[in-house]
Parts: sequence; structure tokens; C-alpha cells
Amino acid sequence: MRRLAILLRAVNVGGIQLKMADFKAVLAAEGFEAPETLLASGNAVVATNARADAVEAQIAAALTAKLGLSTDVFARDRAELEAVIAANPFTAFAAEQPSRMMAVFLKAEPPKDLDPLRRHAVFGEEIAPGPGCLYITYPDGAGRSKLAGAKALTGIGTSRNWNTVRRLAEKLA
Repeated sequence: MRRLAILLRAVNVGGIQLKMADFKAVLAAEGFEAPETLLASGNAVVATNARADAVEAQIAAALTAKLGLSTDVFARDRAELEAVIAANPFTAFAAEQPSRMMAVFLKAEPPKDLDPLRRHAVFGEEIAPGPGCLYITYPDGAGRSKLAGAKALTGIGTSRNWNTVRRLAEKLA
């Protein structure tokens, strides 16, 4: 059995509310072993033999059926999270401001042309592609950023700050 990090898109931000106890209960009811949530932003770790894409579909369907919650689900294993951490092109920034360094986990590989996103970058924000993710720095915070709300970025993935990425990787170790 392997452990997977589960990331829900836009939970407990932007109007989609989910109690982590309810999330954990759904995961347990779906047969995932040792479900454990992390923070209140739609993160969990589960043990399973199923493929990541099957886990994503199962959890998405269960959240809709049991809680009326429709959101994208992303599953990553230890190797995938470690690859994201290892490939980070902004290591100095991540070390200095980990809460303002984001990994945007994607369903597909990052877009080849990042110019539509870069046009929205302000306050020294930087964007780079990574393995199944985008890396984005928000030196002035994501709250004031034009990039964070850019239509070109909306809906393509789910963001986690660097502290959360590292904690999820540690939980999978």
C-alpha cells in the first residue's frame, strides 16, 4: 500500500466550505486507510493500492454524493511531491518566504507559453514550469496580486504554499 497526498481545489476559500472532520469521514467511508487531514484547506493523506487518477475520481464522486461538494481533486505520491520540491527554481525565495511561494498543482503538464500568465505578474512575481505544476512567487503576497486571480490561471489547478508542500511530503515519507 502506498500513501497519497490529496489536494482539493478551492476549499475553505472562495465560498466552498468543508469541515476537515467531514472530509476525513468521507475518506474513511470510501475505504481509504489511515486518512489524515492537514490544515483546513482541503489537504489529506491516505493509504491505498489504487492508481492516483482512480483515487481522484472516487474522492470527487464521494464528495459530491455525500456532501454536495463539487471540486477538483488532485492526488500526488511521495515521488511526485519530492520531484516538485527538487525542481523548484526559486529555492532562495522558498527558504526566505515559504508562505509566499506557491506550487500550483495541475491535471496536465504546465502550458508551454507562460506569457499570458506573466502579463498579470506584478510586485516582482515570478512564474516557472515544473513537474505537473507551476511555481509562483508572490513577494508582496497573493492577496493583492493580479496574477492570483488571472483568468489564465483560474481553474487550471490548486495552489499550496511551500510550507504545505513540504509538510505533505514529510507526511508521505
